[in-house]
Amino acid sequence: MSKRIPFRIKNLNYGLAEARGLLHIGDDELILELESQDTVVGLIKSELKEIIIPFEDVEEINYKAGWIGAKIELVGKSMKVMNDLPGADHGSATLHIRRRDRDKAKRVLSHARLELSEFKLKQIEG
Repeated sequence: MSKRIPFRIKNLNYGLAEARGLLHIGDDELILELESQDTVVGLIKSELKEIIIPFEDVEEINYKAGWIGAKIELVGKSMKVMNDLPGADHGSATLHIRRRDRDKAKRVLSHARLELSEFKLKQIEG
């Protein structure tokens, strides 16, 4: 099973840009690969950026399905966890999922939440 989900982060720079990328679910971490692009012409792109968020810094991973697509909300244990992620606000970030990818996202996130719970349980047990 593929452990990657395509996503977008909307309304960057007052709606003039958005980020597109892939969310990878690792064994003990989330890996986000992304690049920003202007929404006006679509020509100006940033360099590819990789952000690694260890499970020990993740408080929650939420999934919300909608009519058009879905959203993944990543909540960090502190504000600095999501500091490098464009569009992050108060330690959380919202990733938008296209309609065609939402079933895959639901399956992958179910598995990711299970891995996150197991990781937290191991931390408690020592």
